[in-house]
Amino acid sequence: MSLFERFRTIFRANANELADKMEDPAAIINQQLLDLDDKLDRAQGALVKEMAEIKLLEQKVRETEDGVRLYQERAEKAVKASSDELARKALEEKNRLSAMLSDLTRQRDEQSSVVAELKGDLEKLQGLRDEFRRKQSLLSLKQERAKSKEEINSIRAEIDPDHIGREMNRMAEKIDRMDAQAAATKELADEKTKSDLDQSFRDLDHTNTPVEDELASLKKKLGA
Repeated sequence: MSLFERFRTIFRANANELADKMEDPAAIINQQLLDLDDKLDRAQGALVKEMAEIKLLEQKVRETEDGVRLYQERAEKAVKASSDELARKALEEKNRLSAMLSDLTRQRDEQSSVVAELKGDLEKLQGLRDEFRRKQSLLSLKQERAKSKEEINSIRAEIDPDHIGREMNRMAEKIDRMDAQAAATKELADEKTKSDLDQSFRDLDHTNTPVEDELASLKKKLGA
């Protein structure tokens, strides 16, 4: 593979990846529906033109039918007036109009068939558009759910259960040490309180020594 082909492949790969990231399904579907609506409007406009053409052909058919009847009546009138030449011209005009009437009738019938087919196609397109509209709402809801799931999964991916577990254990051990330290401090305080109490009683005992007792007895005896 040449260097140019490699660069072209890399460029196309990067462009496709960028396009895929930038592509918003909801926006794409909405744009497709807008394009379909535009085509339906154009198709409906074309149908209106074809229907108007039928109206014109029908009007020409009626006018030609009137002409055929008129020259039929004129030919009969000319025959009654013994004017064969005038009757002949009237019949020639009648035949010309009859041929024209046949052609106009054929065109009108063909145009009616075309219009009927266009109406059927337009109704199918409108039904397709309505179905796409219904699917659009479902796809939009599905896309929102997918985004929510992706966001939740992304958050889950950022969470390290092992790290959280280790931190919880570390905090639990720290709290246990704090409790143990508090218990030890209380025990030392209790021991100090008990020691101070014992010393007080010992001091009290020292104030009543045998010498003091004997001295008190002697004072009592001598009346001092």
